[in-house]
Amino acid sequence: MIFSKHLLSHFVDISHLDIEQMCMRLSSMGLEVESAYPLKMPQKVVVGKILSLTPHPDADKLNVCKVSIGSQELQIVCGANNVKANQYVAVALEGAVIPHTKSGEIVIKQTNLRGIESCGMLCSSVELGLPKINDGIMVLDSTAGHLELGVELGNLPLFNDYVIEVGITPNRGDCLSVLGIARELATSYDLRLKHEVDMDNVVTLGLGRVLQILCDEKIEAHLLYRVVEVKQAYLPLDIALCLARNGSLVDDIMCNFLEYGTYMTGVILNAYKLYDCENKDIVLDNGLVAQLRIKKDENGLGAVFAHQKLSIIGVSYGERHFGTRSEIYIIEASYVNPTLIAKSLYKHAIKGDVQLTYRSTRGSNPNLEQGIDFLCRKMVLVSDALVYSGSHNIVQNIDEITIKTTFKAINQIIGIELDKEEIATILKRLNFKLDATCDENFFMVTVPNYRHDIQSIQDVAEEVLRIYGIDNVSSVPLLCSQSHNINNTYFTYKNTRKLAYGLIAYGFVECIHYVFASSQNLERLGFVRLDEDLELLNPITNELDTLRTSLLPAMLDSVKRNENLGFKNITLFEIGSVYSSKREEKSKLALVASGCMQDECYPHTKAVKWNLFAFGTICQRCVGDLSFRNIRDEANAKELLSHFCFTDERLLHPYQSAFVYQKDKPIGIIAKLHPQVATNMDLSEEIFICEIEIGMSDFSLPQAYEFSKYQKSTRDLTILIDKDIPFYRVRQILLEDQIAYVKNIYPIDVYYDKALGEKMALSIRIVLQSDEGTLQEMQLVQAVESVLSVLVREFDAVLRT
Repeated sequence: MIFSKHLLSHFVDISHLDIEQMCMRLSSMGLEVESAYPLKMPQKVVVGKILSLTPHPDADKLNVCKVSIGSQELQIVCGANNVKANQYVAVALEGAVIPHTKSGEIVIKQTNLRGIESCGMLCSSVELGLPKINDGIMVLDSTAGHLELGVELGNLPLFNDYVIEVGITPNRGDCLSVLGIARELATSYDLRLKHEVDMDNVVTLGLGRVLQILCDEKIEAHLLYRVVEVKQAYLPLDIALCLARNGSLVDDIMCNFLEYGTYMTGVILNAYKLYDCENKDIVLDNGLVAQLRIKKDENGLGAVFAHQKLSIIGVSYGERHFGTRSEIYIIEASYVNPTLIAKSLYKHAIKGDVQLTYRSTRGSNPNLEQGIDFLCRKMVLVSDALVYSGSHNIVQNIDEITIKTTFKAINQIIGIELDKEEIATILKRLNFKLDATCDENFFMVTVPNYRHDIQSIQDVAEEVLRIYGIDNVSSVPLLCSQSHNINNTYFTYKNTRKLAYGLIAYGFVECIHYVFASSQNLERLGFVRLDEDLELLNPITNELDTLRTSLLPAMLDSVKRNENLGFKNITLFEIGSVYSSKREEKSKLALVASGCMQDECYPHTKAVKWNLFAFGTICQRCVGDLSFRNIRDEANAKELLSHFCFTDERLLHPYQSAFVYQKDKPIGIIAKLHPQVATNMDLSEEIFICEIEIGMSDFSLPQAYEFSKYQKSTRDLTILIDKDIPFYRVRQILLEDQIAYVKNIYPIDVYYDKALGEKMALSIRIVLQSDEGTLQEMQLVQAVESVLSVLVREFDAVLRT
């Protein structure tokens, strides 16, 4: 909502108020001031009058104007298409700095335009830093103030002004007008609003002779009609600037008058041409009578009909093209309950006029006479117009909102103790009506008809506090007993973030997806769905129609989006909730990596691509002590896949996939994405995925273990062993045997050949270390022999030489 100090002066005298303090007061009352600035007219721009003009002898689009500025007459060449004799204009004198011309900032100098001397410039509104009101020069009129030739433009009341913009919350439809802002200021500073003289005192002709209003049925609307005869339509400068500043200036003069009346008073105004509404069957005083019929339309909304539907009350203005010729207009002021309008628009999916429904659904001003009189008075003052006496009024009973409360209840809500008299005074200044009840402890508050947002005692208390001033409320320490915050929730959050920070340190990016998923997408990728009787009854969209049973589908979609955006190396992780088919919630961690671990960078001339082992190593380092077992080596693979919400292995690479174990307990899967799935999803083929169950509520403290200060030794063995024996079983047996000095065992290489038959050559490395001293060669040999004997005993292994 943009307004100015000049516009506020129509309703309340604020000349004695400090603008900065006033802006702070508005913000404290809930009308947040977003900007406030004074209008600054360039120096040496004065009021002038065009005495005469003649066409330029050497330019078709230029005119040579003789302009008086009081003390002298100037010759100015002007190319504006709206320049005319006897116009009052803004004249930039020699030396004036004009900031906003097509060439930027210019300094006015005496110049020669095609052989004609020009001593100044006739300015447009844009060139003076004002909003655009036309395509030519700005023509001054009496609405700018007393036009004395030679007076600086910045001294005129219209330009010696302050422009303020406030943000209006959706519940404050009463403040979508200058009158609404003026009411707030009058309440805050205890000022009186100005009351205009009734229009019936300044008009002559009778409305009843030219207009009939018929209402066939009860409608939920309040309507007021007047008739105005406009002999010469003219849009004054103050209206043009006001509407242009708010972005609502249009080419039609009558539409601008109607918009101005609504903008100033908050009353919704419309107009119809009397001639278009005449009923040829009705003749009165030797003239036809216009007839409007008010009834409900096909959607049950109140509408105005003549020969056809003209408008929908509070929804659509209808066709509004009035022109500039002499015309008699039917002026309509209307009000409909905002809740009723909003519900009807939603129910029937009606798209009305945007600006109209914006006002009507938030609550327009129901005091129709106030708005229509303001408009008619303005038209009489600035245009050649006559207003017919009398009006047609269609009134529907509007139930007043009354709230029963006590002063004590209001004080309890706002948290301070205010005197009864002070609360009563604030409510009366807000135009609330207070009535005592039989019980002297209670009283009834009647809400003003323009305050549609007041529905409860809490709203009343908020109004009291708003006017009293939130800054006037003393702060009080919060009285509460401190509780022990180190609990399960604390440890869960702490451990979760610790895990996330570890992954971020390795270059992974955390992402968050909806907990909802597409059931079709889950089935397509081989994940289970919720049982049918546990599905969502009211999904937020048709696509997100179920709860996710895995984090991976959404993460693969994110990889695809990032690849489409041109990213080549993508590493993502998410920690979130998933659900089993029985709708049991679990926390899981999912990781996805594609592209390269490291791009080409001297001295490394080749990029380092992701592989399953590097991917698994990062998982181990971040999550903890993990081990991996080939899916094909597990006898209960199907049961484990089902436990992890997989229906089958279609998502997993047939030769690069494994179950993830932690302390011999299966917690998830790690794999390369199946090439066919990558192709179907239009993804890079080199994508690695991991999804594991995590328990982040561990209360245990980190445990410290002794470690040897003596050096490690390694010995390598290559054995022939059955090719179906997985390495994790070899490692498990050797470590369980607790061979002296053996700290760790890991594979180096594996070799298959037809000559080996059902055997494979497995190379392993044994890590040896003592806690008591440096190992001697004899001890190393004995340890290796012990390892070899276990391999022979358990796996029928043969040392390959």
